[in-house]
Amino acid sequence: MKILQDLHIHSHHSCDSACSTQQDIRKDREALGLRHYAVTDHLHTQYNISDIESSRHDFLGHNFPAGFHFGVEVTCMATWECERIAAGDFIPKGDVPIYGFRDDERPFDGRMCIGIDENDIRKYGIELVVGGVHWPQGFPSSRTDAIDNYFKQEMFLAAHPLVSVVAHPWDSLQHAAGDWFRHRDKAHIDWSVYKDIPREMDDRLGEEILKNGKLAEINLPCVLKGPDYVRPLCMERFRRWKEMGVKFTLGSDQHSAHPDVELFSIMEKVLDDYGFTQDDFALPFEVQA
Repeated sequence: MKILQDLHIHSHHSCDSACSTQQDIRKDREALGLRHYAVTDHLHTQYNISDIESSRHDFLGHNFPAGFHFGVEVTCMATWECERIAAGDFIPKGDVPIYGFRDDERPFDGRMCIGIDENDIRKYGIELVVGGVHWPQGFPSSRTDAIDNYFKQEMFLAAHPLVSVVAHPWDSLQHAAGDWFRHRDKAHIDWSVYKDIPREMDDRLGEEILKNGKLAEINLPCVLKGPDYVRPLCMERFRRWKEMGVKFTLGSDQHSAHPDVELFSIMEKVLDDYGFTQDDFALPFEVQA
């Protein structure tokens, strides 16, 4: 199956290590023969809305083709984090909350939010909102707690009215289960947790995505770059969701200067192997004729 879209790409405006220019994003996707692609720089909270402003300004400064779309990738945040930032309750030169407050170990109270609203979507001409879980809320005390924590976040994003695509389901769970977010070393990454995700949770998440008219993202590096057993676990999940009626997007999640072209060719074969066709993929925006 020929891949014709990439709806998850980060430019150098993103608040992390991304370094591609939007001009190169266009050139690289045209070289790959893609019909639709999107810049989706990170927006964790309103603290880094300036990154989206600069990305949008750059986007409007070029005569990009209709197939190049402008979006954002939001993170599921704890509501108390967004409230604290809105109140200015931080030290600008010390406690800079680009990623919220990751060292605060208060218990997860279940209240979640994203750092964008309808006014922002209109103001910045945002065509798609990719919503992802990037870290646990709080510090789960066990593998079971980590899975439950991520499940609740994924379900929140799948039901959120502003999210159009649920990004990389379960990605970074290996860090939460291994307690990487406290220790920050490779010894605290536990990939085997993916084997313990209950089938019931997977099915409920797929049902929630379908019920709310969202799309599920097949994220190239998340599927292809882990241990060998991660790929079939991911693809079997997506195949079950496909059978439910869930539609998908594809995303490279590029942070480098240029895409890993080999991943596209590998993923095309994987999609064929699992019975995916163009009919299983959709766009989260209305395409102009």
